[in-house]
Amino acid sequence: MSETDLAYLTATDALGAMRSKSLSPVEYLDALIERIERLEPTLNAVADRRYDEAHTEAKVAADRYANGTARALEGLPVAAKEEHPMVGRVWSQGSLVLAEEIAPLDHPIIERIQGAGGIIHIRTTTPEFCCAPYCHSRHWGVTRNPWNTEYSPGGSSGGSGAALAAG
Repeated sequence: MSETDLAYLTATDALGAMRSKSLSPVEYLDALIERIERLEPTLNAVADRRYDEAHTEAKVAADRYANGTARALEGLPVAAKEEHPMVGRVWSQGSLVLAEEIAPLDHPIIERIQGAGGIIHIRTTTPEFCCAPYCHSRHWGVTRNPWNTEYSPGGSSGGSGAALAAG
């Protein structure tokens, strides 16, 4: 499969390919990271990269597929909003005031994704405190719409929307 094909796989198709062992979690993650790094300088959708941790988790996912213990989202890369705290990670919520804040806990959505085997490989930009009709903050700057970079993808999920639209 080409990078573009992999980038636009549905979650169902990606999980099916991993279950059938025609796609490894590591191969899939690597293809997405390559695409992110190529497009990100223009889009400005990524607030935090967890590539090292994600690679470790993808290798564990591959082992779980091999030994029959794969969970519902095993090995699926998932982008999460930076506003959802992850223990030990910066939790700025797009604010310069909180730029050095470290999350003391995991948001329940983070716990559920990871508990089901999903791999949070990036955390995406939001407006400051998720309170603006387009995605910008003094902390991260403007997030761009991949289909027309003269525009922002909009509101509190702007980084997630840009990342998804760009594959």
